[in-house]
Amino acid sequence: MADSTPPTIVQRFFRACLLILGGIAALWLALDLLAQFWGWVVLIVVIALVLWCAVIAYRYWWGGR
Repeated sequence: MADSTPPTIVQRFFRACLLILGGIAALWLALDLLAQFWGWVVLIVVIALVLWCAVIAYRYWWGGR
């Protein structure tokens, strides 16, 4: 049968510290991975933006006639 006593304040504090530490580690890893290829991400966004602007310009000048 499961023990139904609530956790003590020390146990809750320890779990919160572990969760915060895990969150910090996850953010550090994500930023480290992003730092390795952020240039490619920016390049892809710029290419997509240029293509989107070209489609809008095409529709405006030649698509409406």
